[in-house]
Amino acid sequence: MQVGTRMHTIAERKPTTERILAAALEVFSREGMNATTREIARVAEVNEATLFRQFETKGQLLIAVTKEVKRLQAEALARIDFDDFDLRRDLTHLAEAYEKTTVKHLQFIRTMMSQATEPALTEQIMREVVEPMRARFIAYLAEGQRRGLVRDLDLASAVDAFTGMVFSGALRCSIYRTGYSRKTYRETCIELFVAGIQPGERSVAP
Repeated sequence: MQVGTRMHTIAERKPTTERILAAALEVFSREGMNATTREIARVAEVNEATLFRQFETKGQLLIAVTKEVKRLQAEALARIDFDDFDLRRDLTHLAEAYEKTTVKHLQFIRTMMSQATEPALTEQIMREVVEPMRARFIAYLAEGQRRGLVRDLDLASAVDAFTGMVFSGALRCSIYRTGYSRKTYRETCIELFVAGIQPGERSVAP
C-alpha cells in the first residue's frame, strides 16, 4: 500500500454482519441507549433495512454486541478442560480474559453502566449472555468441590467475588497509576481467591 493511501473503512474491511456489529459497538460506546439504528447503519455503511434484516430490533443488536464484548471470557470458559483440572492455571486464564475484555471495551462498559437499560432487555442480556458464562464458571468450581479442592461455600457468590475483583482492578488501573502491574494484581486476586476457597481448618473469631 502506498503512503498516503486512505485507511480502509469498516465497510471495506468486514462482511455485513461484522460491519454492523463493529459500528454498533462504536456507536453504543459513544451514545449508550441513545444510539439510533440510523446512526449505526450510517457508520456501518449499510441502509437500515439491511440492519433490520440482520437484527430485528436495537435491543437484539445490543445483545449481539454484548456477546461480542464477552467473547474472550466465553472462549476462556469454553477452553477449560475438566479432565486436566488445575485451579491456579485455569483461574489465571479466566482472570486474563476478564481483564482483557474490560480493557478492550472499557468505553462501552462505562457508557452502558452509566445508563439505565430497559428491565426486559437487561433480563434478556443476563439470560442469554451473562448467565451461561456464570453457570460454566460455577460448574467448574463445583467440579473442584467434587475433587476436594474447593470447600463447601456458595459458588455463585464466589464466582461473583472473583470476577468482581478482576473487573474492579481493570477499572482502577485505567483511572490512575496503582504502583503495581496488572499481572501483580491478577496474581494477588488469584492467591486470595484460592486461599479463600480451599478446604482446611479455618480460625473462628471469638
